[in-house]
Amino acid sequence: MNSCMKANILVIGPTPPPYHGVSVVTELIVKSLKNADTRFSVIHLDTADRRGPSNIGKLDLWNVLLALYHGFYFLCLLAVKRPDVVYIPISQATLPFLRDCLFLIPARLLRKRVVVHLHGSYFREFYRSTSGLMRWVIRYALERTRRVIVLGKTLADLFKGIVPRDRLRVIPNGIEDYLKYCEYKGLKGNSYKILYLSTLSREKGVLDVLQAIPLVIAKVQNVKFIFVGEWFRDKDREEAMTLIKKLSIDPYVEFKGPIGPPHKYSFFQEADIFILPSYYDYEGQPLVILEAMCAGLPIITTNAGCIAETVVDGVNGFIVPKRDPKAIGQKILFLLEDSNLRKQIAQANREKFLKYYSSERFIEDLVKVFEEVIQE
Repeated sequence: MNSCMKANILVIGPTPPPYHGVSVVTELIVKSLKNADTRFSVIHLDTADRRGPSNIGKLDLWNVLLALYHGFYFLCLLAVKRPDVVYIPISQATLPFLRDCLFLIPARLLRKRVVVHLHGSYFREFYRSTSGLMRWVIRYALERTRRVIVLGKTLADLFKGIVPRDRLRVIPNGIEDYLKYCEYKGLKGNSYKILYLSTLSREKGVLDVLQAIPLVIAKVQNVKFIFVGEWFRDKDREEAMTLIKKLSIDPYVEFKGPIGPPHKYSFFQEADIFILPSYYDYEGQPLVILEAMCAGLPIITTNAGCIAETVVDGVNGFIVPKRDPKAIGQKILFLLEDSNLRKQIAQANREKFLKYYSSERFIEDLVKVFEEVIQE
């Protein structure tokens, strides 16, 4: 390719709404590469389903039609735009991965340079537990990809036996530093605020947080637990309401519903502790943890995905066992009772965010991967 010409990067992926990890990262990539002074020209195929996160990965007529439309549009872009690199975030479940094959297989057959990005940690288990035919489809779709991106070093073996190890690159997530354009509130209010911000589901630990509240309020009464997010299923919401009534914790709980940026940033700035005790199988490196780090919040979380590479136990937060409300409550109390520790962790988190998890660092690392592929 002529060194004076810009390389075409075809970015496939959804943009918000709805807000979730892949859509937010895709939007960041497209906006950053369009605005940056790079040798790339960006083409974007938006695969968003605007109906909400509960529809992601489900088999219904609209999802099938949407997938076929995106697959056809992709073929048109390959023919007309002739991209030099195709960037594809891939799924780790059967039906969503088959949808990804509408992009992966034509790109392979047309010998396009493909970079795939996994935003979770379940791919190895998905590959191991699926049928022999599906394993063959996965290998065929991925074996000639130029690069595979994972979120952490602990996830380096997810593609063992599928893609050669020398094609794998580790790029942690990155987000914009919202404190650049939000007023930093610094001092908190008269009561402590414990923030949970994510999809409200059993697997993300919302019920475990509710069960931890009695342990906390037995010693500290001036505390509020703020839950921000959308319920993933009605069954979890009903069980949560039953728990709140049974445990008599209604005065200490507030549900704010789904709130996206920029309004959600005020919740991070006003909180004292962030908590996400997830045991979600598909967890990767949740962006909400990076958002909490950006605000300098102490974090209580679990060793799901590659979270433990981001939150070091006792340094910038605490890692608690999964499904353990007692441990959650104990760590909350430990932090509430030690203001100096909260300040130390706040400083450590803010510094670590700026060094490792900024949007600038993320885009720089991604650009390096694209440049490697172009130069091969």
